[in-house]
Parts: sequence; C-alpha cells; structure tokens
Amino acid sequence: MSLTSLQVDQFHRDGFIAVEDVLTPLEISALYLRLQDIGNGVVDFPKQYIQVEPEVDKSEITTNPIRFNQIRKIWNLTQFDSLFQTYARHPKIIKIVRNLIGPDIKIFVDQTLCKPPKIGSAKPPHQDSAYWTNIDPPNLIICWMALTPATIKNGCMRFIPGSHKLGVIKHKHLEDFRVEDQYIEYEKEIAVPLKPGDCTFHHSLVLHRTEPNETSQARVGVTVAYMSAHSKFVGTGKMPSYRLVSGRSIEGCV
Repeated sequence: MSLTSLQVDQFHRDGFIAVEDVLTPLEISALYLRLQDIGNGVVDFPKQYIQVEPEVDKSEITTNPIRFNQIRKIWNLTQFDSLFQTYARHPKIIKIVRNLIGPDIKIFVDQTLCKPPKIGSAKPPHQDSAYWTNIDPPNLIICWMALTPATIKNGCMRFIPGSHKLGVIKHKHLEDFRVEDQYIEYEKEIAVPLKPGDCTFHHSLVLHRTEPNETSQARVGVTVAYMSAHSKFVGTGKMPSYRLVSGRSIEGCV
C-alpha cells in the first residue's frame, strides 16, 4: 500500500493523513484479542508497562469487573509480544512510513491507548516530540491504528492542521503535560473518526488531542512511532537499542 503524491503532499501540508482499510478484519480481531488477553492477565506481560485509568487508580470510581476495561495504556508491546512485533513490521504500514521518511526506519516507541467505556479520560493538546526530546530531528511518524470504532463521541483523534511547522511549542505541567489553550487554534481543529483497520499517520510535532469517552463503547487505538534510522540520540546516558524494521542502520545514529 503506497501513498499517492496527493496524500504525501497532504501529509506535509497538514501534518497528518487518514488511510482506510490498512488491516483486514481478521488481523484486527487477532490484535484486539491479544490485547485483551494481556490486559486481563491471561498471558504474561511486564506489569510495569500497563497503566490503569487515573480515577480507577485513585479508587474514585467503582471499578469494572473486567480488568481490561480499567486500562488506559499498555506500552512496549513491540518488545515483549511476538504478535505486536509482527504488526509493527506489517508491509502496508512500513510502505506508507517509507513514503514519508525514507527507507531506513526504526521503532522509537509503541503505545496502546485505551479509552474504557464511561471512564476513558481525555488527553489535552500536545505534541509528541515535546515528550520525546532525546531524538533529533523531531521528525517521527506515528501510526495510530483503530482496533475499535473511534468516533466523535468516544474520543477520536483531533488535529490542528499545519501545526507541525511551528516547531516544539512550550508545554506546561497542568492537568497533564500540554500546550496552554491560548496557543491552540481550536477553530481549525479537525476530528478524524476511524473504523477498525483504519489509521492515521501523523507527524510528531502536529498538535493533537482526544476527548473523554462517556459512551458504553471502548475506544482502543494502537500506536507505533517510527523514526528515520538517520536520527540522532541526544539524550543522557546510554542510548537504548532501537529495532530496525526497514532498510539499514546508520553508524553514529540511532
């Protein structure tokens, strides 16, 4: 699955694109079932990479008897689960990422972002590269794949087109690490509903957010952040070992 020149132009103009039917229903079902098995403790997975919803963690609400319906985030799936390792190398996904940042690609991080029914919390406006300050240039591509319907009501992604051209905007630790409202052009915001198997590819500098899930339907999205193997590690300490998924490693780079 390659992007058209119009799609590539749209990505560079807006900082994101939506692509339909990247995975088949069977592939989506397999990933979603594995994710539920991990969240429900059916299969082994490091517990330090599973985060429950803040209100559940604080015991401010009655917990759902299904453990998976308490979870906000699971990460490092591409390190510790063989199915997600295969998913991150899916030929359709890699081909799209190659269209956007070139042939030499490594995984920076993965995160499965869950909004459980009724209690899924909002994520305020932010840029991913404001968190990921150890990679330069801040030019990563995030594949956000819907495993369940992502709708206006249950917390689909919302982007500010063109905001990736502004560089890293100052973030503050408020209710979350975020950009303050006065710097957000909400009137330009575009909500992007997705059906299972659809995805967005967004630039790590584009401003985006999600609203809470107050519906009875779970909203589950899998994200993998890809970076050019030509990127530099500018963090402190020893550089992590980043997994190559396309092309070749570059000496002196990530």
